[in-house]
Amino acid sequence: MNLKAKLQALLAEAEELHKKGAENLTDDEVARVPKLTEEIADVKSKIDAQDAAAEALKSAFAADEQQTAGEPGGRKARAEQPGSVGEAFVGSEALKAFRERYPQGAAKGTPISIEARDLASKKSSVRAVKAPLNTIDNGDTSPTRLPGIEDVTYRKPNTLLDLITVGVTNSAWLEYRQLIAVTNNAAIVPEAQTNNNAANLKPISDLQTRTADAKAHTYADGIEATQQELNDDGALASLIDGILAQNLRDEIERIILAGDEANGEPDGILNTTGVLQQAFATDVVTTVRKAKTLLSETSNTIPQAILLNPEDDEALDLLKDLEGRYYSGGPFTAGPTNIWATPRVTSAAVPVGQAIMGNFRAFQFLIYEALSILAFNQHKDYAQRNLVYVRAELRGLQLFRQPAKLAVLDLTAGA
Repeated sequence: MNLKAKLQALLAEAEELHKKGAENLTDDEVARVPKLTEEIADVKSKIDAQDAAAEALKSAFAADEQQTAGEPGGRKARAEQPGSVGEAFVGSEALKAFRERYPQGAAKGTPISIEARDLASKKSSVRAVKAPLNTIDNGDTSPTRLPGIEDVTYRKPNTLLDLITVGVTNSAWLEYRQLIAVTNNAAIVPEAQTNNNAANLKPISDLQTRTADAKAHTYADGIEATQQELNDDGALASLIDGILAQNLRDEIERIILAGDEANGEPDGILNTTGVLQQAFATDVVTTVRKAKTLLSETSNTIPQAILLNPEDDEALDLLKDLEGRYYSGGPFTAGPTNIWATPRVTSAAVPVGQAIMGNFRAFQFLIYEALSILAFNQHKDYAQRNLVYVRAELRGLQLFRQPAKLAVLDLTAGA
C-alpha cells in the first residue's frame, strides 16, 4: 500500500472513531487514538517529503531541459512532442481516481467504469479538439531534415489523414456550399474615361456551387482486456495506441475514401460527383502525367500527392528499363518516392488499380466530439471473469469543398 492509500485508510479509521463519540469508545479504542494521531502525522510528513523531493527533481530536470533545448533529440524537444492517446488515458484524472480508490487493484466482481474524454487537449475552448489524428502539418508533404545530418533530407512518411484538412466544429450537422466549377474572369480594368463605359466595369468570376450537408457520425471500436492489463500503465497505453486508436484511424480513412451514403455512411471521395476522372492512357506513368495536366487545366490544381494502393505503389518501385535497371532509386535508397514530382502516399483503402491525385486539403474532417476512452466490466460475465471492455469513440463530420481538386485515376488497361 502506498503512502497516500495508507493515509486514506488511517483517516477513515479516525473518522469512524469520531462518529462513535467519546462516551462510546472502548478502552482499546481510547488507547488507539494517540497512536492513530501519531501515525497520521508521520504519514503526512513522509508524503510532504516525497512531494518536496519530486519538486526538486522537477526543477533540476527543467533546468537541464533549458540547456538541451537546442540539441537534436534533447529532452526538451522530446517533452514538447504530443503524447499518444494511450499515454493521455493512463494520465487521465478518471484512471487516477480509480487507482486511488483501488490501490491494490479491484477485487474480482467489482463494478468498473472509467471514462476519459477529450484526451488530446484540455485547453481547447471549443467543444471538440484534434484528437486521434496524426495531422500536425495539415497537408504539408515537404521534406524533413534528418537531425544531426546536415546534407541529408528525406520525405517523411505520410498517410491520407496527414494530407486532408482536419479541424473542429461545434455543430453535429452543417449545410454548406460545395464548389463544382470556377470560371475565372479576372482581368486588368482600365481607368474609366466616361461615365457610361461598360468596358470599365469590374469583372465577376462565375462560381458554380451546389448545396451539400455534413452530418456527424460516430466512430468506435472496443477490445477485451484483463484487469491485469488495466492495472499496468504500459500495457494499457500500448493496447489503446497499438489497436484501438489505429483501428479508428483506419476506419476514418476508409470512409473518407470509399464511404457510401447508401450504406448509412457519408459519401467518400470515390463516391462524390464532381471528382475528375482520368482514364487509363498507354501505361501507368503516362496516365499519372495526364492526370496532372487534367487537374491543372480543369481546376488550376498543383497536385499535393498521389494516393495509391500498396500493390500499385510496389509496381511503380519495380518498374525497369529494357536493360533491367530500376526507373526509381532501387531497393537500397532512402530518398523520397515521387512520380512526376508528386509525392506518393499509400493506403490499403484505395482499390487496386485506382489512384487519387490532387490537392487533398479540399477535403475536410471536422471533429465534433473528441476521442474518449471508456473501460468498464458491466458486460456479459466480464466482472466474474476479471475482464474489462475498453472502448474508443469519437464523432466527426466530413466536408468536400472542391471535388474538382482531386482526380481518380484508372491504372489498368481495359479488357
